[in-house]
Amino acid sequence: MSNKRTPLFNHHQSSGAKIVDFAGWDMPIQYSGILAEHKAVRENVGIFDVSHMGQIFVTGPETVEFLSHVTTWDMKRQTKGDCRYCHILDEEGHIIDDTIAYTLSDEKYMLVPNASKVDDIYDWFLSNSNNFKVNIDNLSENYFCLALQGPEAPRLLGQHLNTSVGSFQLVSDGETIVSGTGYTGEKGCEIIGPLNEVVTHWEALLEMGAVPVGLGARDTLRLEKGYLLSGQDFDGTQTTLETGYSWVIDWNHDFIGKEALLKIKNTNYSKLCGILIEERGIIRPGNELSYEGNPISKLTSGTLSPTLRRGIGMAYTELGINDSITVKVRGNNLNGRVVRMPFL
Repeated sequence: MSNKRTPLFNHHQSSGAKIVDFAGWDMPIQYSGILAEHKAVRENVGIFDVSHMGQIFVTGPETVEFLSHVTTWDMKRQTKGDCRYCHILDEEGHIIDDTIAYTLSDEKYMLVPNASKVDDIYDWFLSNSNNFKVNIDNLSENYFCLALQGPEAPRLLGQHLNTSVGSFQLVSDGETIVSGTGYTGEKGCEIIGPLNEVVTHWEALLEMGAVPVGLGARDTLRLEKGYLLSGQDFDGTQTTLETGYSWVIDWNHDFIGKEALLKIKNTNYSKLCGILIEERGIIRPGNELSYEGNPISKLTSGTLSPTLRRGIGMAYTELGINDSITVKVRGNNLNGRVVRMPFL
């Protein structure tokens, strides 16, 4: 079976982008180069084609109750125009996926799951919706998603759509939704709308000066900020508590996985920690992490930080902040230590 492609695939190719397989999609990993693209987002403005992400709509009179049941957040705390990052858990408290819930109204929400998890989340929602008056529609094939990120992103958004949006807020115009969200830690927004309009937005924002950015720089940008990567920093066997993301949990409501989390909440368990390398070297996911000469874990994420010019990564461990570790890279042990995230 051939990979899926976004409507901008030909534009990526004609721009000289290097294309790779990502979650069953042919996606650009870089255009001019990861370092240059990373710098553009940190210092100016970049644009990402993230149309491989999903769009699942939940509507009906019990939408708020249903989403409060299947996510870690109590949606009764949301009002129209709010966006909320939350986790979707199984009965054992393991993360199925992380997502952002868009509050379009009390009876209409949109959730954006990761590309590899769209079908899983859709099926999970359907299987847990029998007791709720809701409709669940996977409309992912009908929408594009562009991420405009960087210090100059608000200015370009204003010029392009004559609008502005606050952090984790949204504005909508017909089927087009603009949200103050992104996965780079910079100012910016994500634009979601009908597929047939994506080329118009893409070309206009490039003409205004946005630099096209691939998945390579998206990874270095999110890792510098300590953001999780689905399928890598959690793979279905970790809980929200283990990732260190307990802030996405509203404990004052019932949700799938809550009882399992309560059982481990006050126990000792490994947590996802930041790893900073203190000598030259590039670390990668899967590299072995050792403490006092004994292997204890493996990196879930790892890269060379373009900003810090140091190796940074994540690993599950019970070590404390500033504990010294080594990471094995091609037979060599690189010295580093455990640090708090974000790295920037």
